[in-house]
Amino acid sequence: MLRVADLDTPTMVVDLDVMEDNIRRLQDELDTIGLECRPHIKTHKIPAIGHKQLAAGAVGITCQKLGEAEIFADAGFTDIFVPYNIVGAPKLERLTRLARRVTLSVAIDSEVAARGIAEACREAGTHVNLLVEIDTGGHRAGVQGAREAQALARMITDLPGVSFRGLMCFPSRPGMRDVFAETRDLLARDGIPVNVISGGGTGAHRISKEIGCTEHRSGTYIYNGLNVVRAGNCTIEQCAMSVLVTVVTTSCPGFSTVDGGSKTFTNDSLRSGASNGYVREYPDVYLERMSEEHGVLNVSQVAEGVPRPRVGEKLHIIPNHACGTTNLHDVVFGYRRHAAEEIVEVEWPISARGKIR
Repeated sequence: MLRVADLDTPTMVVDLDVMEDNIRRLQDELDTIGLECRPHIKTHKIPAIGHKQLAAGAVGITCQKLGEAEIFADAGFTDIFVPYNIVGAPKLERLTRLARRVTLSVAIDSEVAARGIAEACREAGTHVNLLVEIDTGGHRAGVQGAREAQALARMITDLPGVSFRGLMCFPSRPGMRDVFAETRDLLARDGIPVNVISGGGTGAHRISKEIGCTEHRSGTYIYNGLNVVRAGNCTIEQCAMSVLVTVVTTSCPGFSTVDGGSKTFTNDSLRSGASNGYVREYPDVYLERMSEEHGVLNVSQVAEGVPRPRVGEKLHIIPNHACGTTNLHDVVFGYRRHAAEEIVEVEWPISARGKIR
C-alpha cells in the first residue's frame, strides 16, 4: 500500500473521487440543458481519464494539437475535434494519416487553411470535417463576423476531401448569440446546413446553450484550479489536482521555500504579490513567487503561535492553472482517501505531455 505521503517530491497528484465527481457533475449539467459534451483533453492529456469522460456520456474529445490527437487515436478514441488551424506540409500529411483512422473535425478561419486541408485530403483519398471559427473578441483566431463565416462556408462546400460541418468559438460569450443566429440565417438561404455549433470554456456551458451551441468543450473542469475558483466556477474542495512538494528551508523570515518552482508549476497566470498556489494544509499560507526550482511561500499572514510549515513537511499546493502544470510532469498519481490516509490507487503516464506539434 503506497501512501501519497511516501511519494518523492515534487510530484503531481489527483484526488480520484473529486475528479470523477467533476466529470459526473458537468455531464449531468450538459444533459439537463441539452448540450453534447466534447471534453478538451489538453488539461489531463491521459487516455485513461478520457475514457472515463466517454463512459460518462461524452460524444467525443477535443485535442488542441495533432500530437495529442495521435496519442488518443492510438488509445482507441474514434471521434476527435482539433480546434486549431492546421497549416504546412508536415502537419497536413499527419492530418490525412489521422483522418484514415478516426472521424476527424478541424477548425479553420482562412481560405488558405481550408484549401490546404482539402488538397491534402484529395491527394490522400481521405476526408476531414471543417468548422469555421468565429472570433469572440480574444483576437487570437476566428473570422470577424457572419459574412466572413458565410463566405468561408460557401467555399468549403465546393472543395474536395472536406465537408462543412458547422461553427465554433472560444470562449463562449453572450454576444455570439446574434452572430451565430445571423450566420445560420445566411447559410440557410444558401442551402448550407449547420450541423454543429461548438462552444467552449470551463464554466461557460450555460452561455454555450444560450448562444445556440449544440456541444460544449471544457477542459480545466476535470481538475479545476485557483483560476477557476476565482472565476466562481468551482470551490476549492472541487480542485482535484495538486502538486505535492516538500518544505526545504524556512531560513528567510516570513517565508518558507518548497522544492517546486516554475519547472513544477506553470508561470501561466502568475499574479504579482498575490496567491499563485493554495496550500491545503495551511490556508493562510500561499505560493507567492517562483524561480526555476524554488517556490516561495508567504507565511506572514499566519498568526503568532499558530503552526507554520516545517522543514521536511510535505504540502499539497493547488496551482493557478492545471493545464500548464500538467504539461510539466511525466506522471500523475491518483489517490483516494481512506480514513486519514491518502492511498495511491493508480500511476498514470501523462502520455500526451509535450505534444506541442
